[in-house]
Amino acid sequence: MSRRTKSAPRCWLGVVAIALAGAALAGCAATTIHSSFVIGRPSISLDAPLQQVACTTSGSCLAVGVDDLGQAQASVGELRQGDGRWTAMVVPNASSQTITSSACWVSACLIGGSTSVGDSLWTYSPTSLTVSISPAPHGGRGVSALSCYAVGACAVVDSTGIAGDSRLSFSDDSGTTWTLPVAMPWTTDDAVTALSCTDALDCLVAATNDRSHVLLEVTHDGGLTWASRTVPSTWMTLTSMTCLQLRCVALASTSSDSLVVRTDTFFRVWRDVSLTDSARALACTSLTHCVVVGQTASSGSWLATIKELRVKNVALKYAPSALVDVACSAKVCAAIGDSTVLSLRP
Repeated sequence: MSRRTKSAPRCWLGVVAIALAGAALAGCAATTIHSSFVIGRPSISLDAPLQQVACTTSGSCLAVGVDDLGQAQASVGELRQGDGRWTAMVVPNASSQTITSSACWVSACLIGGSTSVGDSLWTYSPTSLTVSISPAPHGGRGVSALSCYAVGACAVVDSTGIAGDSRLSFSDDSGTTWTLPVAMPWTTDDAVTALSCTDALDCLVAATNDRSHVLLEVTHDGGLTWASRTVPSTWMTLTSMTCLQLRCVALASTSSDSLVVRTDTFFRVWRDVSLTDSARALACTSLTHCVVVGQTASSGSWLATIKELRVKNVALKYAPSALVDVACSAKVCAAIGDSTVLSLRP
């Protein structure tokens, strides 16, 4: 569906009809079953494609996007209420705004991207119901990835230009101030796709090089030194990475498959589950209970829940195009397409 189509009714809510089906798990193979259905609803501003959704761990979710087709570029926001309804939210506007990443803690979120003048960071506060411009590390040309590992404690990777290195910075005051950026020379000419830190010393960063191969590096000293993790040469991207101590989950792609990848060793070794459809994003209420979104082979919307090695495809109603992002609190997940919002309890 074109994102400018406005024929769908606006009264539909992100309601989940809960009807679970059982499945047996044999050996180490993933079991895929079909389960329940989720009803989406049209986004409030159908002209502005939604690009990112963020959820605090306490359950407040915000979807944001940018209308870059109108005479004047406009950013849009949409807030999920406790009853499942979505309402409009005022967000900042800037020239050539892009939105690329987000990370949250229990009481707030950071949303990152770029503008015509460099890094863009917003802070979302569910307490005050505001989205405000936040300071960013000096000299950055665009935020690539964010990771928050404690209340108000976050890391950011930003770039210094088309052919420049990416940099790693930390904040322990909710993004009000940032440490001096540390260059990551191994990322020169490579696109950073994921960041996950468990504290201000231990981080994993994934990138894709110009040969469409994944690079995965680890630091245990806040970015001063890096060591490579060996990953399959067939992996083309590694995204949606989340770690808790040594346990991590992430989404990998090959030329033909999407994989959910799990590790208990900070990616020294891992195991993966192949998915039936093309995944765009993954988020988890816990590292063992996740939601993955993307598109089917016919470019329709697709959503599945994952519990350990069990995959449940969830039927969708009013989700006319591919889903592009998903975020989870401790109990609720929210997913978005260009012009669709929905939520569920996985």
